[in-house]
Amino acid sequence: MILTRSRAGEMPQAAGRRRDKGMTMLEMVVALAVLIILVLVAMPFVSGYQAVRNLDLGGQQLMADLRSAAGRARDQHYLILVTFTAGSGAYTIQMLSPASGAIANRCALPVNGTWGTVEQDSLPSGVTVTSTSLGSSQLVFSCQGMPYNNTGGTALTTDQTVVISNSAGSRTVTVRASGEVVCLVTAGGNACAY
Repeated sequence: MILTRSRAGEMPQAAGRRRDKGMTMLEMVVALAVLIILVLVAMPFVSGYQAVRNLDLGGQQLMADLRSAAGRARDQHYLILVTFTAGSGAYTIQMLSPASGAIANRCALPVNGTWGTVEQDSLPSGVTVTSTSLGSSQLVFSCQGMPYNNTGGTALTTDQTVVISNSAGSRTVTVRASGEVVCLVTAGGNACAY
């Protein structure tokens, strides 16, 4: 082996070897191919994670909105109606405008007046309301924040459920007869982590 002279502090090189100044085209293509393979392998995991995340966000959102509706009914002393659109992620929250504007009628059940939309909302992407145990997919919160069947004026004595789902599974948001709102991983199952 023939060694060439080097400058002070540098290691000698074998004659005929060039110094690497960067990547060759072949090295670049191989690195790019490895990167593409890693991305393709990771995509199902990322999309599965996103589906679970959207489902959990939907459960949190729905719980918060139902708790807010019950609180608004109590605090503002008006009837609040929540209507779910099965097969979609949409729901509407409405407040009663009593007939003739009579304040005394704003808590009267059965309802005497018209509903004005307070909020229209949608669950995160891909999450839909698959079923409810509510009559007409509607829930009324009384002026005490207690759940009633749609607009007929009958207090609910059993837990009512709203099931949301996507490709990652389902969550069951339950409105108890006491007015408490909880989320379950499955109906009658373990509580959600939030």
